[in-house]
Amino acid sequence: MKILLVSNNTFSVFGGYEKVIYNVLKNLVEGKNYEFSILSVPHYMSLIESEILEEFKSFKIYRGSDYRNKFHYISTILIKKLLNRRLFINYKTINHYFSIVNFDFDIVLITDPLLITSVRKVLEEHNLRNKKIVYWDHGSLMGYLRLRTRRAMYEKEIISSIREADAFLAISSEIAEEIRRYKENAVIYLVYNPCKRYEGPLINRPAKPVFIYVGRLDDKQKNISFMLKGFSMLRDREWELKIIGSGPDEKKLKDLAKKLKISDKVSFEGFKKEPFKEVKEATALILTSRWEGFPLVLVEAIQRGIPVISSDCKSGPRDIVINGKNGYLYKEGNLEEFVSIVESVIEGRLVFDSPENIAKTANKFSEEVVLENIDKALKEVLEK
Repeated sequence: MKILLVSNNTFSVFGGYEKVIYNVLKNLVEGKNYEFSILSVPHYMSLIESEILEEFKSFKIYRGSDYRNKFHYISTILIKKLLNRRLFINYKTINHYFSIVNFDFDIVLITDPLLITSVRKVLEEHNLRNKKIVYWDHGSLMGYLRLRTRRAMYEKEIISSIREADAFLAISSEIAEEIRRYKENAVIYLVYNPCKRYEGPLINRPAKPVFIYVGRLDDKQKNISFMLKGFSMLRDREWELKIIGSGPDEKKLKDLAKKLKISDKVSFEGFKKEPFKEVKEATALILTSRWEGFPLVLVEAIQRGIPVISSDCKSGPRDIVINGKNGYLYKEGNLEEFVSIVESVIEGRLVFDSPENIAKTANKFSEEVVLENIDKALKEVLEK
């Protein structure tokens, strides 16, 4: 099967999205006889100054954008909104790609909802109306529709876009529900995200509480300042917090830890290519995100027998966390509930299942299962 992947990512930074995309594409090519080409159309040209990741150079990849910079992109969107016109984001670049590239694909797989209408328009203009469009959301819906200003800018366009797609790959049940809100009869396949099977030793639980955070230090999404504030309310208890990762808000968070007088209990470990190899023991992994697409870090933790304490944010944690077994969920943004759970874990009032049983709860997210889900879904779409 031949697939054209259309994305607004630049494929120049190896983050969670790129990790999943590479994993899926590589395995479908090697194990299922797929062929992929990639059309990368970020919001503006300055985003694609960095070199393409080595992992993606084996795919035919084209990058471009209609917009010179952020101001050009936003002003174009605002003018179209004022004139009540369809946005057709990156239409010129997509149309140019179809004019110069001869790739006889079966399905267009799109990972940003704002690109669906542009792709549909180009397909019609190039007499490719029979080609199927599959939307594969990785958290963009939640990102675009979460804030009031973004919702005002994009909701109408996203609703129209969703209705243009032929089928949907959902990486969480909440994303599936969100899509169903806009298209009642949508053909949705709940596929989850693949996590490489872990077969190493399980991580021990320490005698004294040690909590870990693994991920990007991006406070807007990950809400790490919330985590630090919560732990500061328990500064008189015995605990340690290890923060593994780097990002734009590292200095801000270090300064906050000092201000909250918990810097002696919080260690910033920096970026680690294989972070869990650095973890010798852990009481629980903490995730305080405001939103996610599908938080693979939760799966990676429970694979290793580490229980998790996570916000019940949109989307993903609810599909992964089983309260009282492999972890606990708290209402996103509810500091009192978060502190209560952490305190109860520290004091031993809340307990988790054994590391062996926790690890078993990750099986449905294994590479083999998820890749089979995706392969089956794409074949069904093609047959319809």
